[in-house]
Amino acid sequence: MTTISDVAKKAKVSTATVSRVLNNSDKVRPATRDRVGEIIKELNFVPNVNALGLQRKKTKTIGLIFPDASAYYFAEIIQGINRHLSQNDHQILISSAHDEEEEIKTINGFVKGGRIDGLIMMMPSASDYKGLMIPLINNKIPVVLIACEIDAPRATTLLLDNYNSAKEMVHHLSDLGHKRIAFIHGGKHNYDAKERYRGYVDGRKEFQLEEREELEVVGNFTEASGYQSTITLMQRNPRPTAIFAANDAMAIGAIEAARVLKLSVPLDLAIVGFDDISSAAYTDPGLTTVHVPLRRLGHLAAESILKNLNMDPSERTTEKIIIPLQQVIRKSCGSKQESV
Repeated sequence: MTTISDVAKKAKVSTATVSRVLNNSDKVRPATRDRVGEIIKELNFVPNVNALGLQRKKTKTIGLIFPDASAYYFAEIIQGINRHLSQNDHQILISSAHDEEEEIKTINGFVKGGRIDGLIMMMPSASDYKGLMIPLINNKIPVVLIACEIDAPRATTLLLDNYNSAKEMVHHLSDLGHKRIAFIHGGKHNYDAKERYRGYVDGRKEFQLEEREELEVVGNFTEASGYQSTITLMQRNPRPTAIFAANDAMAIGAIEAARVLKLSVPLDLAIVGFDDISSAAYTDPGLTTVHVPLRRLGHLAAESILKNLNMDPSERTTEKIIIPLQQVIRKSCGSKQESV
């Protein structure tokens, strides 16, 4: 049986160089790679897969931690990740975590078990840098963060341009003549929700709109909270003429509340959301919102983790990627022109 030593001897290189060629390392010169490849074919050398796996200590598995892997919003991102990784001979290991204690336990389980080569984490409420990141840094595991507020050295962070998109939505409503624009908050500690609210506040100031505390209500990203928040807002005096919900689910709840209150949307009340989930186009009326390319976001996360896996840990850099978003204009805002 031909051994790796036989290949190295005939190619006049070290066994370490042959190993690098087998592991697709970028530290081998093209000419050397080609020569070793020819010798491998000539000698009909078949590497021991188990030994190769132990040598490079790779599982071809990427860990995913999401708040709720079954929810539509997160499931779409996961599909984008999985599709790109599977096309590149990697699999995923998914875990859900609902608070930082669970996140830390999950990360430690992944790391101590040697179960993953890299980690993609979407934790919009995460803030515990040391608890989350130290085990990964110590084990040189590359990390891609999605919508996380923590600053992690040598990690890639993907962020939606929530702030500018929310500000542009306020501008759009202002152009339609609205001065009293209410806002339904998302989760209190959620990064995306906070950025969308920040855009709303600055847009309200820039376009000289009414700034009343009564125009803000706390929701929790669910249709039920959007429904109840709208009932509350429409009991206040003066009423808002438009509602900007921090996500589409709450906006859909707001539309249902308007129907129960016998208010016409958009004649009596304009309603807009954020995310452009699949059902947004089929509400009555169709929901004006901001399109978030969920599968594209997953694809970018997968690309980033693979790029970092192919780099020496010392060469990885801290990177933040801001993803631009686009308005989708439908009938719920009262605009006469809809997006195609």
